Formats: sequence, structure tokens, C-alpha cells
Amino acid sequence: MSRFELRRKDLNLDPLTIETEGLTIGRLLGNDLSLNHPMVSRTHAGIRQIERDFWIFNLSEANGTLLNGHLVDQAPLAEGDLLQIGPFFLQVRYGQDSLSLDIEMTVNPLPTSSLTAAPTADTTDQSTVVLDPAQLMKMQRAGKDGGGTRQLSPTSMLTGLLAPADAQALKIFWEKRKREAGKLSVPSPLRPRQAQRAGKAQFNWLPTRDLEQSSLASLFIWGGIVVGLLALMALFFRTSAYSPGDLSLAHARREIGVSPAVATHPNAGSCTTCHTTTGRIESNCAACHTTPAFDSSVSAVHQQAGIGCLQCHGEHQGGDFRPALLANAACTRCHRDGGGVVSARSGAELRSPHGGSFGYPIERGLWVWKGISAKEWQRRELPGDPLQFTSKEQFHLVHLAGRQQGRSRCTDCHVAGLVGEALTRDTARSCAACHGVAPDDSAKEEAEVPRCISCHSQHGEDKQLRASLRRP
Repeated sequence: MSRFELRRKDLNLDPLTIETEGLTIGRLLGNDLSLNHPMVSRTHAGIRQIERDFWIFNLSEANGTLLNGHLVDQAPLAEGDLLQIGPFFLQVRYGQDSLSLDIEMTVNPLPTSSLTAAPTADTTDQSTVVLDPAQLMKMQRAGKDGGGTRQLSPTSMLTGLLAPADAQALKIFWEKRKREAGKLSVPSPLRPRQAQRAGKAQFNWLPTRDLEQSSLASLFIWGGIVVGLLALMALFFRTSAYSPGDLSLAHARREIGVSPAVATHPNAGSCTTCHTTTGRIESNCAACHTTPAFDSSVSAVHQQAGIGCLQCHGEHQGGDFRPALLANAACTRCHRDGGGVVSARSGAELRSPHGGSFGYPIERGLWVWKGISAKEWQRRELPGDPLQFTSKEQFHLVHLAGRQQGRSRCTDCHVAGLVGEALTRDTARSCAACHGVAPDDSAKEEAEVPRCISCHSQHGEDKQLRASLRRP
């Protein structure tokens, strides 16, 4: 085995070391050194070590190989020799038990067809020097390392002398290497795939479809298959494919969970209960949340403003989310100073209610609570007629009499022992103390604001102001 070190100078590649009995050079990928160019034969040349010298062998009949600018048949290589194969230059350098080849491609290669015994080129100093054959042979026999005996043949080709037995063995060796290189080559896609037919049949032309324009039907078919598969996957994984977040526990559980019931049936995590192709989400919500104990319709004022279920209640915000509590935050989004929301009834911009506060219904010593209607008075089963009482008396009757009896006491708001103006000025508690968020509410942002729906009912029988305690 001989060792060859190859380096492409023009491509600045790392050196490559190859160990082989004989280095084949050519255009085929099966060669040890592949030089891809039309001027290079499939297996163009070969280099083999004979004793201490490395010999170059021209294996191409169509394209010649130049050694120092002279056509070569077979000859030993010396230190500093320059080989030309097509447009490629190979600089020869001897190493310890190896041969190094520096490969570089040129744009102006020397033509091999017009060269005989004419000028040769020496590129030791990267310049072209014209030498006569005698001077060339004398220089090559000047005792350079690795250099053997070379001479010009009668056909004016540079050659070296080998024993007849060695020449015959080398001929067989290179024929074998050429076959091996051909087996490893990549077949051309233009080569016929079928065997040649016999007789006139070989001239019969058969049409092919490689240049035929493809049909658009297959594109639509495959597109439909892909879309169908994606839709089928989304059918089984629709909750994770389309949902922006997890459902709240109120809509995910399989029972109503509250009494009296505020829904006709539990949702049980279903998507199609709210999202259907035949109706809007607003309609589906109203149909499900209409029971004998709960009326899901909204007030006429909100209907006129185009406010529905989704403007106050949301979903897909996690399991701990409570849609009922969101109504409080939804009220303050519209009913606040500087919000830019205009009332659909009056045309004026909505402002913060109660003057921006939520306290005892007395301002500057005067009652500002407007009271309740006669219908609401009867519904609460309060005594007499509301016109018989002042606003202050109505306020106390609402909290102490009727169906709300026993749910609140005077001492809940007032301290015993105080009378007159001091009783209301110094000891009256804020309405938010009772009508705020219940202790079991988990939403932190709701714990710091009063609950609007404690007094203002959006759903119910009359959708009017209800000033009653919601919890015992």
C-alpha cells in the first residue's frame, strides 16, 4: 500500500490522505481523485509506486497527460514536477514514504492535442519558461530525490523504461482499477433503463409523460386528504386545538352544583353547548341559563346598548375563574369617569356611580337614596305603602322588615348609646361592608371593590334596583 496526500489549493480544503496500491485520477466519482471537468476523461491517469519512485501513467486515449508541459505515456516523477490533467495542475512533492499532490485549477490550460516535442513549461517560480527537450532531460537527471530515468520516445512522448514483465503486469493492474472505478460511478439519469430492442423496434418512438403538464385534480385531491386528516385530528383533540384556555369549574363539572338551579343542565366540559353552527353564543347562553328560579334576559337599557352575555361574562380563563364575579369588573369598565362610553338612552357619557364612593347614603346631612318602587315594595312584602315613609324610613324597613327580617340588626351599622347627629356621623358603617365581596370569593382583585350586583340586578324578575342584603 502506498500513501498519497491530496490538497486542493484553489478550494482551500483540508488535506486528504489516501492509502491505495495505485491512485486513479479521472472524472468518475469512483476514482481516488475525482476531477469534474469535460476535458478530463472518466479514468484519465494513475500513479503507482515502483520501488522508491512514484510513476505517472496516462490511462486516457482521448485526452493526454502533461508532465512539465510535455506529453507523457509513463514516467517516474521527481520532486517539483508539475502534472496537467485537463485544466488541473498537480504539483508533486515527495514526503517520507508518501507522495503529496497540490491540486489547483487554471482558466488557461495548455492544449494537449498540439503538443509534441515542442516547448515545455517550468512553473517552479510561477512563471512560464521555455525549455528544449535536452535541457529538460538533463534537469530531470540532476540527482533530484525520487527522480528516475526519463527519455523521449520515437513518438515524442516522455516515457520511462520498465521490464517487459513489469509493463505487462501494470497493464493488467490498471485495467482492473479502471473497471473498479467504473462500477462505483453514478449512472447518468439520461441513460436508457431498458435493454436495446432488436430490429426495427429499436427505432419506434414511445411517448413519455415527463414533460406533460400535471393535472390539477391530484393537487385538489391531496389537498382535501391533508385537510380532512387535520380536521379529523382536531375533532378528537378540539379542546386543546381550538380552546384558548381551560374552562371554569362551573362549566366543566357534571352537575349543576348550586340551588336553586341557574342552568337547565350541566355543561360537563362540552364545546358544542355554546359553540354551534345554528345559533349565536349569546342565544345559547340565554337558552341554557333560563330556569324557574333564574331569568337570563337583560335589561332594556343594556339591550339597546348592544350589551349581551359575553360583554360581562367570559370563559376559557382557567379552572379557578368564576364567570359570575366578572360582572362586577365589567360594570366598572363602562360606568366610570373618562371611560368614553356613551349611554344609549341619554346620549351622555357614563360617569362613576355614587360620586366615586360607595358608602352610607347621606351626603351633607341629606338622604340621597331614592328609595324603591311600589312594585318592589310589594314584592319584598314590606308593610303599608312606600309613599307613607320617608327615604330614611324606607331604607331601614328594607333592611329590618319584610322577607329580609332577621338578616340584619341596627348594631350592624350603629353603636348603641349614641343619639342624634352623632349617631349617623360617627358610627354609620359603609354599605360596602356588607355589599362587598363575600369571604369565600377567591378573586383577589374583587376583594377590594364593592359588588355592583349586590344592589343592581341585571337578571331577574324586574331588573330594577334592589337594595337588600344578599347573604345572612
